[in-house]
Amino acid sequence: MNRLTLITIILIFLLALTACASNAPAATSAPQATTATSPTAAALPPSPTPLSPALQEMLAEREMLARDMFVTLERAHETDASQEQLDTIIRTHVATIEAIDQQLADQGVEAPQLNIPPTPPVQIKKDVFDIGMVTKDGVAIKGTYYRPEAVNAPGVVLLHMLGRKRGDWDAFARQLQDAGYGVIAIDLRGHGESGGKREWSKMTQDAAIAADFIRSRSEIDPQRIVLIGASIGANIAINYGAQDPEIVGVALLSPGLDYHGVKTEEAVKQYGARPLFIAASSEDEYAAESSRKLDSLAQGPHQLLILENQGHGTQMLGKNNGLEEALFQWLTGIQ
Repeated sequence: MNRLTLITIILIFLLALTACASNAPAATSAPQATTATSPTAAALPPSPTPLSPALQEMLAEREMLARDMFVTLERAHETDASQEQLDTIIRTHVATIEAIDQQLADQGVEAPQLNIPPTPPVQIKKDVFDIGMVTKDGVAIKGTYYRPEAVNAPGVVLLHMLGRKRGDWDAFARQLQDAGYGVIAIDLRGHGESGGKREWSKMTQDAAIAADFIRSRSEIDPQRIVLIGASIGANIAINYGAQDPEIVGVALLSPGLDYHGVKTEEAVKQYGARPLFIAASSEDEYAAESSRKLDSLAQGPHQLLILENQGHGTQMLGKNNGLEEALFQWLTGIQ
């Protein structure tokens, strides 16, 4: 639907609401069939059945939603909103109005006609773009979002290693995107393009804002969000996952029992019975031993992959060693 058509619909609707407010009859229950007992009774029209307060409230809510939709659309036009943003406004409101219409119909109530636009189809194109976010404690976080060419897609949050940046995930993030996942990789505070200092204990807030962002995307299923972290990012991932019960899975690449005071043993216990994936390389002794310990503490479905001579964290990716395949198989199993 182009902008000119939408503007025309908005104007027509607002004019119609004004007219309806002054002289339109209230909706009533559908008239019931009656049997005439006399010529006089047969000549009289059937009396409408008064609506219950609950049904009247539903009608009022329906009109309020329609009015709010068009006012919101009008404001969005004034700020030169994108077509995608306009379509999202329409989809959100129309779906609720249609649900109310169905409830009214189930009660035998024929609601007044609303000149609302049809629900626009969701058209998602694969894309990659940078975004800025601000944590609860005011730190500016920079991220890259890999939008999938899919709807109702699972989401993945990627957290990098100590001293590194979100670009380390790029190749793997694009693999996930091609497989239908929405992915956000962020620079943790004090790293890359993000602000703030390297305050390790506060980095769960960075993971939180990334998870909030990806949940807010219309193409993402907010009930299917997974965290994947490497090195210190792995420790942050399991700590945030333990705090957020809506996270459905966490994958740890080269975690440690204690990196810069970010500990993991208690976090794994608090994480509970949700799926957990852990990978490390044998020569990376501290990470390998930590991985074995954390795997032993897992309470739900868990998978441990110990590689040989493959490095640390994201260095293990892209080496044809089976790690990506194992991760994708694990993701498929929990999604």
